[in-house]
Amino acid sequence: MSRTRLLALLVALAAVVVAAWQRSRAVERLGQDFDEAVYLPIAFTYAGMMDEGRWGDIGKVRENFEHPPLVKLLFAEAVRVSGAPEPDWRDVPMGRPIPDAARPAFNVTRGLSAVAGVLQVGLVALVDPLGALLLAWDPYHTKYTSQAYLEAVPGLLAVLALLAFERARRMGFAPGWTAVSGALLGLAAAGKYPYGLVGGLTFLPFLVAGARTRWRPWAAIVVSTAAVFILVNPALWASPFASLWESITFHWGYSHNEHVRRAGLPWYQPLVFLTDTWLSASDPGIYLTHFNAWALLALAVLGLPRTWRERPVWAVAAVVGLVFLLLWNTKWPQYLLLVIPALCVCAGRGARTLAHGAVWLVRRVQGSRVSAGA
Repeated sequence: MSRTRLLALLVALAAVVVAAWQRSRAVERLGQDFDEAVYLPIAFTYAGMMDEGRWGDIGKVRENFEHPPLVKLLFAEAVRVSGAPEPDWRDVPMGRPIPDAARPAFNVTRGLSAVAGVLQVGLVALVDPLGALLLAWDPYHTKYTSQAYLEAVPGLLAVLALLAFERARRMGFAPGWTAVSGALLGLAAAGKYPYGLVGGLTFLPFLVAGARTRWRPWAAIVVSTAAVFILVNPALWASPFASLWESITFHWGYSHNEHVRRAGLPWYQPLVFLTDTWLSASDPGIYLTHFNAWALLALAVLGLPRTWRERPVWAVAAVVGLVFLLLWNTKWPQYLLLVIPALCVCAGRGARTLAHGAVWLVRRVQGSRVSAGA
């Protein structure tokens, strides 16, 4: 094994270790967050329906209908398998340490998220080990893949979809791998809609440029995406188009409602989040470093040209995701997970570009000194 490959392997292993350590600390130490107070009671509702064999009623649950049920169903299965009792939610304070009685329910659902978050880091390490290390200690990725939020599982599926789409593109959009990427995209969308939207917009220019008028790749990705998306989304089974339209219009209305307007976050708020240390400073016992706030965005910009040359799908994913965040009215910090893995891939290549530039500069200076001495 070459020295370069060995170094890449060691960095990748370090990334996975850091990711597992930081997320295990977050699972244990973070207090209940706002969305957990919505998703976990629904998970126990689903679990009760499963226990009673009322599978047909799952799609009729109206609470939090704006988000598809897949991740909440996974949380439900986690509490069923573990036997974790449902807490008295009145006794679980917001933003405070989790009470002992509620700990089993939070541990098992947060643990599911954390495993998905660590797997994301491992998969990103296949693309860029330095990028994986940046992702491993990223405070936003850590927080929202260590709580019972909807981000971790669709984020993992979105990364898998990008990898499968890269393979399909290298094979000239052979229907098999193209269908696999579409199926993974459909699963990601069934976890949380924006992951499917950003992924689809990332794929589109490559399909237009590479597949052109060939109908097989288009059929493979459209049919597989739609079929899997509907198959694993019980909320759509009774009336797919009406239910999907209701969810979409809810999100559009929510992004313009009084709650969002009252928050008063500017269009560039995602950039503020990415360059602010507020989260990494909020609990130094969890988050290892402020480095990403200082350098992630700058390194990603520096590494974007190289990423475009070497892994163009990830470069487009970074640009599409960031543009989506800037245009979409809802600016909550968990939405950053739509783009952070791709930004970390670009930033990893940016760090290598910077290192190569520094080595070149040192050699140039040394060469000048030698020439002057002669």
